[in-house]
Amino acid sequence: MSSVGLSHRWALRLLAGALLAGSGTAAADGGKDRPRFVETWRFDPQTGRWVEQAPPQPGTEDGDLDLARQSLARQDYKDALERVEAWIKAYGGSAPRYPEALYLKGTAALELADYRKAHDTYKSLLTDFPGSPYADRALSGEFRISEQYLAGQKRKAWRGLLRVRDYEEGIKILDDIVANHPDSELAEYALKTKADYYYQKGEFQLAEEEYARLGREFPNGRYEPYALLRSAQAALAAYPGPKFDDAGLVEAEERFRQYQQRYPQLAEAQRVPVLLDQIRAARGQKEYEIARFYERTRKRDAAAFYYRSTVENWPGTTWAAQAEARLALLGLGTWTPPASQPAAGVRAAPWTAEGVLARAVPGE
Repeated sequence: MSSVGLSHRWALRLLAGALLAGSGTAAADGGKDRPRFVETWRFDPQTGRWVEQAPPQPGTEDGDLDLARQSLARQDYKDALERVEAWIKAYGGSAPRYPEALYLKGTAALELADYRKAHDTYKSLLTDFPGSPYADRALSGEFRISEQYLAGQKRKAWRGLLRVRDYEEGIKILDDIVANHPDSELAEYALKTKADYYYQKGEFQLAEEEYARLGREFPNGRYEPYALLRSAQAALAAYPGPKFDDAGLVEAEERFRQYQQRYPQLAEAQRVPVLLDQIRAARGQKEYEIARFYERTRKRDAAAFYYRSTVENWPGTTWAAQAEARLALLGLGTWTPPASQPAAGVRAAPWTAEGVLARAVPGE
């Protein structure tokens, strides 16, 4: 069952309860004075109250739209859509209740899974009547459409002859919510939804960027801890292996440390210390693999530098132990860091960074 259908039914139950609670006479006489259908009541945004409506008069501007609204309340979405489209054709965009008609049309189309029509209608309402009482509800409808697209639901194309998946349209709708409605309650959630979508699809680099953006644009938001943790996890997941650049590992390490400092208890629950150890090991492997490359290409000094750097920077890891073994095999022993930098004019030792840059030149 759709969430709009549920929300309508829930609203109707709340309204019925309010009517009973607010009318002693109605409660005492069994409620015989209450209206038979609560959809004969209409919320007046001007006063913030529910107002009982006279029975709709077919053939009139208000009556025809009220009939469409009643069909929507009864979840007869096809009838509601037919009625409201006929109303728009008959009374046009200058009618006072035109924004309401757009909302009814968009919602009926959404419930009928005509996502393209629903999106176009909601967008028209939000663009042309941004201050309308129906704008927030239209924005919620837009978010529902984006969720359907990202979940793989299909939209109608070519006048309904073909239905196609439209993931990109779902992303565009979320971007529009964030860009054009940044102060709405949905903006932060829309950005989180977009980042989550990329993460679940395995597009970790895009996910990392969106989680970082979520933390920047909503630094005091309800998802700030979540965004920081997820951005670190995405950066770690995006690391393709020791043969590639380890900038993502460095970024992940920094964000995990920030998370650990700000939220120590959450960090323990999320096994952040274990993840930091894994990052250390991965960075140690990266440096060890560089040393192995130089050894295979017979650049002994460069290999020695990176083996010794692995031992110094990543002690306690498997890769530090393996680097020690390679140094011993090469007859170079272990590295003791120098007490000071070489004086000006003194030739750098071959295992220092300066020595490597001087000797390990491609094509040497």
